[in-house]
Amino acid sequence: MRRIRKIKVDHNSEFELDLAPLLAVMVKLVPVLLVSSAFVQMMVIETELPQVVNEAIQRQDQQQTPTNVALEVDGKEGIRIIITEKGQEKVETIPMRDGAFDYPGLHQKLIAVKKAHPEVFKIELNPDGKVPYNEIVKIMDEARQAHDTNVKFPVFDTKQGKNVETNYMFPEIIFANMMEG
Repeated sequence: MRRIRKIKVDHNSEFELDLAPLLAVMVKLVPVLLVSSAFVQMMVIETELPQVVNEAIQRQDQQQTPTNVALEVDGKEGIRIIITEKGQEKVETIPMRDGAFDYPGLHQKLIAVKKAHPEVFKIELNPDGKVPYNEIVKIMDEARQAHDTNVKFPVFDTKQGKNVETNYMFPEIIFANMMEG
């Protein structure tokens, strides 16, 4: 009878692993992933505004030293309205009410700001990174136009040569801290 020969396998022997194909795939995959991803995505929401309001926004852009209205939103302290006019800052604070933002209080303060500065249609919004998106949208809704149809603000119509009334307060909202972490 034949004897079965045992094959000896040396488990301690070394072998080379060819990593070149794996590295070639990675070199091709990384640029594709980088190109296909968006690092910063900026959105613009176009709204239909009356022509008179659009003209007023353009006039505000052309002013040398425009009055600037900014909202700083903090989830713990509330909302600060900062009005910068001729280098002077005026700050008003709307504190949190029962752990939530005081939207009616914010709306009333913004109406008062708009009545004091009817030529301003832009507002800078500077929310804290911890403020939820739905809260930011509610703040934007409070700033955009007056809820009461009886509340009107004067705006100069260049075509008619006189003031007309609108219920828009701050329809152009700019995020001031867009590029922060």
